[in-house]
Amino acid sequence: MRQLLIVDDQSVLVDDLADMLPWEEAGIDVVHKAHSGKEAIELMNEHTIDVVITDIRMPGMTGLELIQEIKRNWKYTKCILLSGYSDFEYTKQALQLRSSDYLLKPASDEELLTAVRRAIVELEREWQDISSLQRAMYSLREQLPKLREYLLLDLLSGKQPLTSPSLAKKLDTYAVPFKEGDPFHVMLLRLDDMEKIYEDGESEALIDYAIANMAEEVFGDRADIWHCKDPHGFVVCLLKARASAEPMDELDQWIERNAFHLQHAVKTYLKAGISILTSKQGIFPADAGPLYHASITNFRQFIGAEKELFVSLAKERTHGTPQVLGELYRQPSVLQLMELGQWDALNEKLETIFREIEEQWRGSQEHVLEVYFSIAASLAALAHKNKKWLFEMLGGDFHAFANERPITSAEQLREWTARTIASYRNSIHIEDQDSRSGIIRKVQEYIHNHLEQASLHSISSHVYLNPSYLSKIYKTETGEGISEYLLRARMEKSAELLARTDEKIYEISVMLGYQKPSYFIQLFKKHFGITPQEYRNKISS
Repeated sequence: MRQLLIVDDQSVLVDDLADMLPWEEAGIDVVHKAHSGKEAIELMNEHTIDVVITDIRMPGMTGLELIQEIKRNWKYTKCILLSGYSDFEYTKQALQLRSSDYLLKPASDEELLTAVRRAIVELEREWQDISSLQRAMYSLREQLPKLREYLLLDLLSGKQPLTSPSLAKKLDTYAVPFKEGDPFHVMLLRLDDMEKIYEDGESEALIDYAIANMAEEVFGDRADIWHCKDPHGFVVCLLKARASAEPMDELDQWIERNAFHLQHAVKTYLKAGISILTSKQGIFPADAGPLYHASITNFRQFIGAEKELFVSLAKERTHGTPQVLGELYRQPSVLQLMELGQWDALNEKLETIFREIEEQWRGSQEHVLEVYFSIAASLAALAHKNKKWLFEMLGGDFHAFANERPITSAEQLREWTARTIASYRNSIHIEDQDSRSGIIRKVQEYIHNHLEQASLHSISSHVYLNPSYLSKIYKTETGEGISEYLLRARMEKSAELLARTDEKIYEISVMLGYQKPSYFIQLFKKHFGITPQEYRNKISS
């Protein structure tokens, strides 16, 4: 999946470029937007960006400074400069920073698309050279790499004595860049798509060597790497930073960042997924065996059968101070999304909740139960609201819910949640056919999708019912009027926008259908007891 980042302090220009051009024609799948160099770096840390288009003149960090930072930390990302200044000095600096292109404003759509296509082609060519199976086959035929691999396997298994004079001699003879006393990390790589490899008729050994070569390219600018294939199916890499005085936190962050880059590169160019685990630091050669065996154990514990995960053991894992799960209680809630039938949004929210449990709390049973009871309570509430018994909706899963053995792992929680929500959806689908509850749900869905222009007239037209009749059955079924629900939905949405965006209050007012901000502020204070600005100040403090 190719990702593009557009950076400019002019938000209108960024929006136009991101939303109006057919980037898919240039091979781009996802477009990100940033309005400053700092914001761009934050996005680079969160996403694997392939191409960056940036303006030169920006407050704070200039485009040239941004490119310099990108080249230092993401050397394979292609950068395109966009500027209204035709100063040769800028062009010269851009060339020195190895930017892919330099365009003068106003650049035409075709110029931008062509520049991005050219950058993608250049990126493809670079990675094809790195991941070429022909290159892997050539390395496989060479004897020296095999001798290094056998030595590392003997060292990890204990067959090679650590104090033997022959070890230093072999390291020198085989040109292994490790010596006694060197600090190092262990990195385990596991190929997760073995079935696909066999289906495609590829050799597992060639794929392993291609992955090892790509690891050398990704980490090789700042670290020496020594690798082998172990009996458990892992590609085992020993990483040693060349700058031994580098602060540990920066080194750990660099290893983590490049591990994600390696996963992305293997997925993009070899069409295969890998899982990665990196150890804490050890001292060569005494810690090679112990760190390797500890890494195997931790890989099975923290990754197991899951695919395409990354785990770092750089810091000791502790329970830490328990906290509630942020995403579970962030609006809109699981209950609201199920009630409105917004299944795609629900799936995204649940995935975020599961990732928080797995990555931040390492599958803590208490957090698993916190989510379990919350989802179970939501299902019970919806079942009873729809005048149904929960056991009728869940079938056999009701017993796991009520009195069987509890759910104890994130994986079990995922499976149970998928089954129970599927059961609920199926029940609602049957019930929705010409039922009053189906009409109520359509009304609520329409309101949430059209908050700006929703009115009794537009809602009744949407469900093909007389406005007065619709008002009557809605009040009978829900206990509140449509206007009350519309007001509540707008107020809840305004609270969410105030909490999660930087939109100005008058902009939020217009987005929700209130042309007079003063009227919106009056309604908000009546609903929540405080003004929108007081609410924003309170949640941000």
